[in-house]
Amino acid sequence: MGIRSSKDGGFVPTRYGLLGPRTEPRVDYERIFVLDDRWEFLGEYVLKDDCPLDFTDLQGSMPLNGLRHLVAFYRGEYAFTPFRVDDLWFVVLTRGVPRIEDRGSIGTLLAAARVHIVPNLAPALARREAMVRDRERELEDREAVLFRREQRVQHLEADLHGRAARLGEREAEVQVREGKLLALRDYAIRMQRSFIKSARGGDPGPGKAGGPSEARTGRTDRRAP
Repeated sequence: MGIRSSKDGGFVPTRYGLLGPRTEPRVDYERIFVLDDRWEFLGEYVLKDDCPLDFTDLQGSMPLNGLRHLVAFYRGEYAFTPFRVDDLWFVVLTRGVPRIEDRGSIGTLLAAARVHIVPNLAPALARREAMVRDRERELEDREAVLFRREQRVQHLEADLHGRAARLGEREAEVQVREGKLLALRDYAIRMQRSFIKSARGGDPGPGKAGGPSEARTGRTDRRAP
Protein backbone atom coordinates (compact mmCIF):
# COMPACT_ATOMS: atom_id res chain seq x y z
CA MET A 1 0.00 0.00 0.00
CA GLY A 2 1.55 3.35 -1.06
CA ILE A 3 1.37 6.59 1.00
CA ARG A 4 1.04 10.12 -0.45
CA SER A 5 1.42 13.38 1.58
CA SER A 6 -1.39 15.97 1.64
CA LYS A 7 -1.28 19.75 1.94
CA ASP A 8 -2.01 19.73 5.66
CA GLY A 9 0.95 17.49 6.28
CA GLY A 10 -1.10 14.30 6.53
CA PHE A 11 -0.71 11.12 4.60
CA VAL A 12 -3.26 9.54 2.24
CA PRO A 13 -2.89 5.89 1.18
CA THR A 14 -2.76 5.50 -2.61
CA ARG A 15 -3.57 1.73 -2.70
CA TYR A 16 -5.88 -0.26 -0.53
CA GLY A 17 -5.36 -3.90 0.42
CA LEU A 18 -8.98 -4.94 -0.36
CA LEU A 19 -9.88 -7.88 -2.57
CA GLY A 20 -12.42 -7.46 -5.37
CA PRO A 21 -15.40 -9.80 -5.87
CA ARG A 22 -14.40 -13.36 -6.73
CA THR A 23 -15.37 -14.51 -10.22
CA GLU A 24 -16.76 -18.02 -10.50
CA PRO A 25 -16.08 -20.12 -13.61
CA ARG A 26 -18.95 -19.83 -16.05
CA VAL A 27 -21.14 -22.87 -16.63
CA ASP A 28 -23.35 -22.97 -19.70
CA TYR A 29 -26.23 -25.47 -19.73
CA GLU A 30 -26.52 -26.95 -23.21
CA ARG A 31 -28.81 -30.03 -23.24
CA ILE A 32 -30.65 -32.47 -21.00
CA PHE A 33 -30.78 -36.07 -22.21
CA VAL A 34 -33.48 -38.35 -20.85
CA LEU A 35 -32.66 -42.08 -20.66
CA ASP A 36 -34.50 -45.09 -19.33
CA ASP A 37 -33.18 -47.47 -16.67
CA ARG A 38 -31.22 -49.34 -19.37
CA TRP A 39 -29.51 -46.11 -20.48
CA GLU A 40 -31.39 -46.05 -23.76
CA PHE A 41 -32.38 -42.74 -25.30
CA LEU A 42 -35.92 -41.47 -24.71
CA GLY A 43 -35.66 -37.81 -25.56
CA GLU A 44 -33.78 -34.58 -24.94
CA TYR A 45 -34.29 -30.95 -24.10
CA VAL A 46 -32.19 -28.54 -26.16
CA LEU A 47 -31.23 -25.53 -24.07
CA LYS A 48 -28.83 -24.05 -26.65
CA ASP A 49 -29.30 -24.61 -30.36
CA ASP A 50 -25.61 -24.18 -31.20
CA CYS A 51 -24.45 -26.99 -28.93
CA PRO A 52 -22.04 -29.16 -30.97
CA LEU A 53 -22.59 -32.35 -28.94
CA ASP A 54 -25.49 -34.78 -29.13
CA PHE A 55 -26.49 -38.21 -27.82
CA THR A 56 -23.83 -40.03 -29.87
CA ASP A 57 -21.19 -38.02 -28.00
CA LEU A 58 -22.82 -39.05 -24.75
CA GLN A 59 -22.65 -42.69 -25.78
CA GLY A 60 -19.03 -42.38 -26.87
CA SER A 61 -18.02 -40.71 -23.62
CA MET A 62 -19.96 -42.94 -21.22
CA PRO A 63 -17.71 -44.84 -18.77
CA LEU A 64 -17.40 -48.61 -19.07
CA ASN A 65 -19.22 -49.11 -15.77
CA GLY A 66 -22.15 -46.99 -16.96
CA LEU A 67 -23.89 -44.05 -15.36
CA ARG A 68 -23.57 -43.15 -11.70
CA HIS A 69 -25.65 -40.61 -9.89
CA LEU A 70 -23.92 -37.17 -9.82
CA VAL A 71 -20.64 -38.64 -11.12
CA ALA A 72 -19.77 -36.48 -14.12
CA PHE A 73 -17.70 -37.54 -17.13
CA TYR A 74 -16.21 -35.28 -19.71
CA ARG A 75 -15.62 -34.66 -23.40
CA GLY A 76 -13.20 -31.83 -23.83
CA GLU A 77 -14.53 -28.75 -22.07
CA TYR A 78 -18.01 -30.25 -21.83
CA ALA A 79 -19.31 -32.27 -18.89
CA PHE A 80 -22.08 -34.88 -18.70
CA THR A 81 -23.62 -35.04 -15.23
CA PRO A 82 -26.13 -37.90 -14.66
CA PHE A 83 -29.08 -37.47 -12.29
CA ARG A 84 -31.09 -40.54 -11.30
CA VAL A 85 -34.76 -39.72 -10.71
CA ASP A 86 -36.82 -42.83 -9.96
CA ASP A 87 -36.55 -45.05 -13.04
CA LEU A 88 -35.19 -42.34 -15.36
CA TRP A 89 -31.79 -40.82 -15.96
CA PHE A 90 -31.36 -37.12 -16.73
CA VAL A 91 -27.91 -36.37 -18.11
CA VAL A 92 -27.23 -32.63 -18.04
CA LEU A 93 -24.71 -31.46 -20.63
CA THR A 94 -22.84 -28.33 -19.59
CA ARG A 95 -19.90 -26.36 -20.83
CA GLY A 96 -17.83 -26.26 -17.71
CA VAL A 97 -18.23 -28.34 -14.57
CA PRO A 98 -21.21 -27.58 -12.30
CA ARG A 99 -20.36 -27.02 -8.65
CA ILE A 100 -21.48 -29.49 -6.03
CA GLU A 101 -24.15 -27.13 -4.69
CA ASP A 102 -25.38 -26.54 -8.26
CA ARG A 103 -25.68 -30.29 -8.79
CA GLY A 104 -27.83 -30.61 -5.70
CA SER A 105 -30.17 -27.82 -6.79
CA ILE A 106 -30.38 -29.24 -10.33
CA GLY A 107 -31.26 -32.66 -8.97
CA THR A 108 -33.96 -31.15 -6.80
CA LEU A 109 -35.44 -29.26 -9.75
CA LEU A 110 -35.40 -32.36 -11.95
CA ALA A 111 -37.07 -34.44 -9.26
CA ALA A 112 -39.76 -31.79 -8.84
CA ALA A 113 -40.20 -31.36 -12.59
CA ARG A 114 -40.39 -35.06 -13.34
CA VAL A 115 -44.18 -34.97 -13.11
CA HIS A 116 -44.25 -32.51 -15.97
CA ILE A 117 -41.39 -34.07 -17.93
CA VAL A 118 -42.86 -37.54 -18.15
CA PRO A 119 -46.04 -36.52 -20.02
CA ASN A 120 -43.87 -34.78 -22.60
CA LEU A 121 -42.00 -38.04 -23.08
CA ALA A 122 -45.14 -40.16 -23.14
CA PRO A 123 -44.93 -40.88 -26.90
CA ALA A 124 -41.31 -41.99 -26.59
CA LEU A 125 -42.12 -44.13 -23.58
CA ALA A 126 -45.12 -45.60 -25.38
CA ARG A 127 -42.94 -46.48 -28.37
CA ARG A 128 -40.37 -47.98 -26.05
CA GLU A 129 -42.99 -50.05 -24.26
CA ALA A 130 -44.44 -51.17 -27.59
CA MET A 131 -40.98 -52.23 -28.75
CA VAL A 132 -40.47 -54.13 -25.51
CA ARG A 133 -43.82 -55.87 -25.89
CA ASP A 134 -43.00 -56.76 -29.49
CA ARG A 135 -39.67 -58.22 -28.42
CA GLU A 136 -41.36 -60.15 -25.65
CA ARG A 137 -43.88 -61.56 -28.13
CA GLU A 138 -41.05 -62.47 -30.49
CA LEU A 139 -39.25 -64.23 -27.66
CA GLU A 140 -42.43 -66.06 -26.69
CA ASP A 141 -42.96 -67.14 -30.31
CA ARG A 142 -39.38 -68.34 -30.54
CA GLU A 143 -39.72 -70.21 -27.28
CA ALA A 144 -42.92 -71.84 -28.54
CA VAL A 145 -41.19 -72.87 -31.77
CA LEU A 146 -38.24 -74.25 -29.81
CA PHE A 147 -40.61 -76.10 -27.49
CA ARG A 148 -42.42 -77.69 -30.44
CA ARG A 149 -39.10 -78.63 -32.00
CA GLU A 150 -37.93 -80.18 -28.74
CA GLN A 151 -41.14 -82.18 -28.50
CA ARG A 152 -40.72 -83.32 -32.11
CA VAL A 153 -37.14 -84.34 -31.44
CA GLN A 154 -38.25 -86.27 -28.36
CA HIS A 155 -40.93 -88.07 -30.39
CA LEU A 156 -38.40 -88.85 -33.12
CA GLU A 157 -35.95 -90.18 -30.56
CA ALA A 158 -38.64 -92.35 -28.97
CA ASP A 159 -39.66 -93.64 -32.41
CA LEU A 160 -36.01 -94.30 -33.25
CA HIS A 161 -35.52 -96.24 -30.01
CA GLY A 162 -38.68 -98.26 -30.74
CA ARG A 163 -37.54 -99.06 -34.26
CA ALA A 164 -34.09 -100.00 -33.00
CA ALA A 165 -35.70 -102.37 -30.47
CA ARG A 166 -37.91 -103.93 -33.15
CA LEU A 167 -34.91 -104.27 -35.46
CA GLY A 168 -33.02 -106.07 -32.72
CA GLU A 169 -35.93 -108.44 -32.20
CA ARG A 170 -36.11 -109.16 -35.94
CA GLU A 171 -32.38 -109.78 -36.08
CA ALA A 172 -32.75 -112.27 -33.23
CA GLU A 173 -35.62 -113.98 -35.08
CA VAL A 174 -33.54 -114.14 -38.26
CA GLN A 175 -30.67 -115.69 -36.36
CA VAL A 176 -33.00 -118.29 -34.85
CA ARG A 177 -34.42 -119.10 -38.29
CA GLU A 178 -30.94 -119.31 -39.76
CA GLY A 179 -30.00 -121.74 -36.99
CA LYS A 180 -33.06 -123.85 -37.71
CA LEU A 181 -32.32 -123.83 -41.44
CA LEU A 182 -28.73 -124.94 -40.84
CA ALA A 183 -29.91 -127.73 -38.53
CA LEU A 184 -32.49 -128.80 -41.12
CA ARG A 185 -29.87 -128.76 -43.87
CA ASP A 186 -27.49 -130.87 -41.80
CA TYR A 187 -30.30 -133.32 -41.03
CA ALA A 188 -31.24 -133.56 -44.72
CA ILE A 189 -27.61 -134.17 -45.67
CA ARG A 190 -27.31 -136.95 -43.10
CA MET A 191 -30.54 -138.52 -44.25
CA GLN A 192 -29.44 -138.39 -47.87
CA ARG A 193 -26.11 -139.98 -47.08
CA SER A 194 -27.79 -142.68 -44.97
CA PHE A 195 -30.28 -143.44 -47.76
CA ILE A 196 -27.53 -143.67 -50.36
CA LYS A 197 -25.49 -145.97 -48.14
CA SER A 198 -28.42 -148.26 -47.43
CA ALA A 199 -29.41 -148.33 -51.09
CA ARG A 200 -25.94 -149.38 -52.15
CA GLY A 201 -25.79 -152.19 -49.56
CA GLY A 202 -29.11 -153.95 -50.70
CA ASP A 203 -28.48 -154.00 -54.55
CA PRO A 204 -27.49 -157.64 -55.91
CA GLY A 205 -25.62 -156.17 -58.84
CA PRO A 206 -25.41 -157.41 -62.52
CA GLY A 207 -25.07 -161.25 -63.23
CA LYS A 208 -26.59 -162.23 -59.93
CA ALA A 209 -30.20 -162.42 -61.00
CA GLY A 210 -31.96 -165.68 -60.01
CA GLY A 211 -29.52 -167.33 -57.55
CA PRO A 212 -28.80 -170.93 -56.40
CA SER A 213 -32.26 -171.63 -55.20
CA GLU A 214 -33.70 -170.83 -58.59
CA ALA A 215 -31.19 -173.22 -60.32
CA ARG A 216 -32.06 -176.08 -58.01
CA THR A 217 -35.67 -175.52 -58.56
CA GLY A 218 -35.23 -175.62 -62.31
CA ARG A 219 -33.38 -178.97 -62.23
CA THR A 220 -36.06 -180.52 -60.05
CA ASP A 221 -38.70 -179.45 -62.51
CA ARG A 222 -36.85 -181.07 -65.41
CA ARG A 223 -36.74 -184.44 -63.58
CA ALA A 224 -40.45 -184.57 -63.30
CA PRO A 225 -42.26 -186.94 -65.76
